[in-house]
Amino acid sequence: MSGAPRARLAEPLLQLPAAIVGAALCAANLKLGLAVLAVLAVVWPPRVAMRPLAAGSVMRFYPPFLVAWALFAVGYLRLVAAVGEPVTPQPQLVELAEHGWATEGLPLIALGVAVLAPLFEELLFRGYLFTALAVMLPMWLVQLVTATLFGLAHGLEHALPIGVLSLLFGYLRQRHGSLWPGVLAHALHNALTLVLVMTWPDLLDLLYGR
Repeated sequence: MSGAPRARLAEPLLQLPAAIVGAALCAANLKLGLAVLAVLAVVWPPRVAMRPLAAGSVMRFYPPFLVAWALFAVGYLRLVAAVGEPVTPQPQLVELAEHGWATEGLPLIALGVAVLAPLFEELLFRGYLFTALAVMLPMWLVQLVTATLFGLAHGLEHALPIGVLSLLFGYLRQRHGSLWPGVLAHALHNALTLVLVMTWPDLLDLLYGR
């Protein structure tokens, strides 16, 4: 293998530690971590295309996947509640359910949930991580490892349903060779969750069996 192809294979592996540092900083200081990831994405972007957006494909796959995933998630939440290990809803969802459209700072919350979180999470997991793993592992294992880590990043209680959800984002990344379809599906899902929780406050009680 010549030097140029070898360098192209090595680059994602070199980028991954830098992206992990940015993610770790997010846990300690969200603004600083996001700033580091934003700078990294500009000066040393992951080796994945940002186009096509593939909006038609997203709208074709997301609705049926959402139905199947929602049934799975409700079944999981009810099962763990039935065995005495109920999952606690994420605090931000509880706040949104309690205050609805009158939630303080709602525009900023919506921006964070429906825009920034999908963008930066997909950049990290389906951008840097996915691309680095694809250098070393078969695609099915890349999908599994990426989804598992994505789920765990959202907390052990929520790891399984969120990990399964992220398989859709990974599928779109693989199918189109682009980061944007996953970002779009992720943003659509987060925005829909936001609207449903604020419009239907009892939804959390229904889902979590509280």
